[in-house]
Amino acid sequence: MEIPYKEILLLILTTLTTYLIWRVQYQKEKLKIIENQLSDKKYKMYSELIYIFFDIVLGAKLGQELTNEEILKRIIAIKKDMYLYAPDIVFRQFTEWLLNLNNHENMTHHFNDYYKLITLVRKDMGNTKTTISRDDFMLFYMQNREEYKKFKIENNWN
Repeated sequence: MEIPYKEILLLILTTLTTYLIWRVQYQKEKLKIIENQLSDKKYKMYSELIYIFFDIVLGAKLGQELTNEEILKRIIAIKKDMYLYAPDIVFRQFTEWLLNLNNHENMTHHFNDYYKLITLVRKDMGNTKTTISRDDFMLFYMQNREEYKKFKIENNWN
């Protein structure tokens, strides 16, 4: 009786190949799930970074300013997530922005830092070719061309 070595080898190789293909697909799906979870965490963190800035402005305009305690709690929550989820360049720019919030020599310097931070956030969230300028950002924020022109003159922004 002759043993069919070729058929047995072919069966083993087919089984092994099928297993390896399944394993690669499983790992890809698992990686995709992790990436989606990371993206969700980043989205929430970056959203809060935007919300806190606009909530401060809106509160001032409506006479319902956020307390320093509320702001501090929200910033600390962002910092915790920033440490875990943000790429290094965003992490460093966030730190720079926070450090310059307390710069009493030039109170408007933090706008530049925040603009840089938001630009990096947009790139990290998929807008890699963003071309939004500081002027675009400030006009979006201030919503008044004349007011922004005055602001630029007062703060020596060219």
